[in-house]
Parts: sequence; C-alpha cells; structure tokens
Amino acid sequence: MTTLGRYPRPVPDSPVFDWPHNALPGVNQDLFVRSNIPAWACASDLAATATGVAIGTYVFLRKDDVVTSLSFVAGNTALASGTAGWHALYDSSGNLLRQSAAQGATAWAANTARKLALTSPYTVPADGWYIVATSTTASTVQTLIGSAPIVTASAAAHTGSLPLGFTFGSATGDVAPATTGSRTAVAKCPLALVS
Repeated sequence: MTTLGRYPRPVPDSPVFDWPHNALPGVNQDLFVRSNIPAWACASDLAATATGVAIGTYVFLRKDDVVTSLSFVAGNTALASGTAGWHALYDSSGNLLRQSAAQGATAWAANTARKLALTSPYTVPADGWYIVATSTTASTVQTLIGSAPIVTASAAAHTGSLPLGFTFGSATGDVAPATTGSRTAVAKCPLALVS
C-alpha cells in the first residue's frame, strides 16, 4: 500500500494487502497466479455437472494482468470416455474473452490439475470480476475440488453479491459459447486458477 493507493506490483507480503493475488502455499509470490478461493478452502469433492454443461465461478483480476492459462483440479472421479472440453475466460457480463484449445478425448485423471493455455494471451483492461469456466463432454464427467457453500444455491451472502458457483449452457462440445446466457446458481464453487 502507498499513501496514494494500491501498489500495482507484487510485494513480499502482497497476500496480506491483495488477497487473492496468490493464495497458494509454496508458490512464489512474484508469480502471477490468482485464485477464486484459497487452497485451504477446497475441502469438497464437488459433484460433477451434467455432460456438456459448463460450471463457472468469479475471479477478481487487476488491470494489466496478462492471462495466459486457466486451471481447474479434478476431484476423486476422473473423466471417462471424454469427447470434448475446454476452459474459458468471460467478462462479468458473460461475454467470451478467450478459451483454451479444444480438448477432444484428452484424458483428465482423478486428483490432477488441468492447466490449459488460452488461444492467445488476454490483457485485463480494468480491475473487476471475471468469469472462469470449464466444460467437459464425457460418459463420466470428472468431479472438481472446491468448496460446497452451506447456503442454498440461490442465496446471496450480501445485497448485490453474486453466487460462488453457477452452471450454464448445454451440449457445449469443444467450443465455449459466445455468451454464458442465463446462469443457474449452484451450491458448489470449484477452485479456479488464473495465470
């Protein structure tokens, strides 16, 4: 912090001032990694979405962050017989900004991270909330690690707050929708990493 506002570059104790800049224990604090929830909050193996349905969450990004990849972590159930999948970055209004390459039949083992590069880097134009989402089309969709909020799926924690997790789309295949369209709040919040 400075007397004129937030210092825009990482400092050794930046998580104290700028959480969740890097809420991952053991990760170099000089690296650009943002997460929607801290790793210690990932106490749940979240039930899988239906095949071809996207699950998303919000991540706060800072102006001039350069996003090159997105990560989600599979829970105890691996993907089986996959045919399509992707990770994508959307603005807060649900407009597609970037997506990963199509995943087709790429395997995703249980308890492993899937870090996917975006088709091109995205430079964040302004501080704000962005949507990070993933979708898998498979006979068995993998579970994800994250947090299972106790509140009901549609409850908001505070006036104006947004759901921690939500689903959208159907039969999305290997191409992320141009917009999220309507979002259905769910009582599950997957860990999402932006780097």
